Amino acid sequence: MTSLFRRDLTANEKIRTILKLTREHARNLAAFAALYKTILAILKGTRRYLQQSCCGEENGGDGDRGGLMRSLGRIIVMTLVGSSSPNTGTTMPQSSSNPGLPENPRHALIAGAIGGYAVWGRYSSVNYQIVLYLTSRIIVGGLALARERGMPPFSAKMLNFDRSYRLAAAVVWGVVMVLFEEYPHVLHPSLKRSMDEIYRFLPPWLSGGDGDGGGDNAASVEAPPGVSVQA
Repeated sequence: MTSLFRRDLTANEKIRTILKLTREHARNLAAFAALYKTILAILKGTRRYLQQSCCGEENGGDGDRGGLMRSLGRIIVMTLVGSSSPNTGTTMPQSSSNPGLPENPRHALIAGAIGGYAVWGRYSSVNYQIVLYLTSRIIVGGLALARERGMPPFSAKMLNFDRSYRLAAAVVWGVVMVLFEEYPHVLHPSLKRSMDEIYRFLPPWLSGGDGDGGGDNAASVEAPPGVSVQA
């Protein structure tokens, strides 16, 4: 997209920008993966330590107030990291020996949330695109899961993939074009710049101009009050 729609940059600047964004993307993915697996290992170790401590207290007995408070604290922590009873917790397969795999979905939620806040929570164009991409994937996955579990109306036979996809494409493109034509200031700058290049830019031989038709044409679009339009 940088090479297509950033006409304000030279070839060398485009290459440097692409390399910078690629490096940031790779660095963030590596940082998130390392942090995610580290937190999973900590949660698994904490859960097993608390299980052993609870078993030791049950065998030795501890009736004082301090022991009661420690037991209460362990209960709270166990609620977060996972149940100590195999009948009340959901154990994920193939996770008992590998410290980088979650023992239950709760571990994945906690580790993913912490990693997301620490790594992807810092706003940048790369992080923003990743979060938006995952948001759309989560919505699609949630709808597929609802259909798989027979939750109405998603389980209706008439809502097959082909029909649902066509309806979704119609709604998405209809809404985004209304926003672009009527309220362009609410769109993300990168999306608006790309759409300006596609739907506003006219080459000189069509616009009748003697220079860069895209800049003049884009600047001639009337902006809402308080919003400046940059060429």
